[in-house]
Amino acid sequence: MPERMTPTGQPQAGGAATDTHTARPSDGQRVLGLAGSPNFRDAGGYAAGKRGQMHWGRLYRSGHLACLTAEDRRRLASLGLDLVVDLRRPDERDLEPSALPEGIAFHGADITPGSQASAIYADSTQLGGGRAMFDFMCDINREFVRSQTETYREVFAVLLDSGAERVLVHCSAGKDRTGFAVAMLQRALGVAVSDIEADYMLSRRYFLPEEQLERLRAKYAVEHLSDEDLLPMMRVEPAYLQAALTAIDESWESHDAYLRHGLGLADAERRELRRRFVHDR
Repeated sequence: MPERMTPTGQPQAGGAATDTHTARPSDGQRVLGLAGSPNFRDAGGYAAGKRGQMHWGRLYRSGHLACLTAEDRRRLASLGLDLVVDLRRPDERDLEPSALPEGIAFHGADITPGSQASAIYADSTQLGGGRAMFDFMCDINREFVRSQTETYREVFAVLLDSGAERVLVHCSAGKDRTGFAVAMLQRALGVAVSDIEADYMLSRRYFLPEEQLERLRAKYAVEHLSDEDLLPMMRVEPAYLQAALTAIDESWESHDAYLRHGLGLADAERRELRRRFVHDR
């Protein structure tokens, strides 16, 4: 049986989650300190199998890059990125275009699970408040597996075909669409599920929902929804990732089968990913 991530820290209806996850000793060096993209961080450094460790400075994850300062852009340029994968919809990219340095290969993957607009435009009484939004976010994460596997498979194919060794994966907030993509890459590299979950949950530290409500209201017409209704959309919860993993269990023979046949990461592909992102220790 595969190792499983457990849905710890799940909130009660309408309530905030308790953060039961402790930081790894290396967490302090993960965040680049970009003023315009606070959830921009290094997803490396984790043990990858018995004798490997993920390189630092090879795999980055973040939210949107539309608000980078001049210093942020200089810092971003210094990373030497080979490839940026943007998991946002085309309308999101048009609304908040990235301010990328020149010379970096770009791929837009268009992860579009569910109909987010239909939920956030709904009347708050019909939506059912924060509990219903929490459930909706679990559904969104299930859809990463149920309806978006082909697009994620495309992401890994582009990554492998590009030869890129320094990669940034991002979406709007850097927590859900990006979180699933990074989790699957880390899993393919042999990272322990406890470290995968810990990395996923670091968005709770660097992406503060209360600071994002004004941006969310500017992006969507959601004045009729209370802060309590909206906050689950902006939070990161273990149950969100667990919903995606449960969908794998329900639809595939095993997590290995999902990596191998769903995402196209057979032995040769995983060896190549390890060559780029893992070193012996």
